[in-house]
Amino acid sequence: MENRRSSSNFSKATNRNSFSQRNEDRKLNVQNNRQPSREFERKDERLKNKNADTPHESKKFLPQKPKFQKHIEEFPTKNRRFQPKDNPTARQRAIKSWESKNKPRIVSDLQITDGKHIGKHLQTSTSPKMHQTARHLRESMFKILFKKVRGARFLDLCAGVGTIGIEAISRGATLSTFVDRSAKMGSLIKKNLEICAIKEGHGEIFEMEAVSFLKQMGKRRRRWDIVYFDPSFGADFEEVLKYFERGIGLEQFGILVIEHHTEMFFPENLGVMKRWRVVTQGENSLSFYEKK
Repeated sequence: MENRRSSSNFSKATNRNSFSQRNEDRKLNVQNNRQPSREFERKDERLKNKNADTPHESKKFLPQKPKFQKHIEEFPTKNRRFQPKDNPTARQRAIKSWESKNKPRIVSDLQITDGKHIGKHLQTSTSPKMHQTARHLRESMFKILFKKVRGARFLDLCAGVGTIGIEAISRGATLSTFVDRSAKMGSLIKKNLEICAIKEGHGEIFEMEAVSFLKQMGKRRRRWDIVYFDPSFGADFEEVLKYFERGIGLEQFGILVIEHHTEMFFPENLGVMKRWRVVTQGENSLSFYEKK
């Protein structure tokens, strides 16, 4: 059989060395002529190159202020409601006029211990029967009653020179009623009200016995929010307490405070009154009762 393949064609088909050599040369030429593709660049490098090519767009990728920032800078808010709560000017306005001043030093039992009349010295009597409530005991009592005193009607029974009732007015009581049987004490109470510049509508004085006063006020149906009862030593408590047991002179949920010697004992329930606290300092104590 004849061999139809020519020798020349066979040599061309089988010459693989020359074919592979040409391919390798072609790859080398392509690699030498090819520039680095931007497709494989890192993102930050592309942005850098782009900004370098287009200088007018260099600020395009920088952080920008919000659109409303300009209006905030040009038109600062003037409404004080939107200021922070710790604004010192706002705090100063909330402070009362007598609280913003430097408080005077309290060194005597005759001084008012707190409120708008703090530090004022009251006049007193040299009578041995005169009993002055210690300032520390007064401070303890008003710390307990500070929420009830403001705007309250206060009765200072057996008032002496009126220290307790004036303390109540200094702390915001609308009215203090002073009751004492001595005309001399009544004149001292009036002088002390003048020292503190307390108007007549905020203080009233009755020169009469405590029992007679309660009997008369019971007929008139007058009542107070807080009653302070501090009789002289050796006085009879029972006759006065009989009126309070029936609720005479006290509003509903009114407070009765009795100052007494520490060795004296009072029952927990006094008619419509119930004891809820006792404070003792030295030889004196305060018993707090509330009308049911």
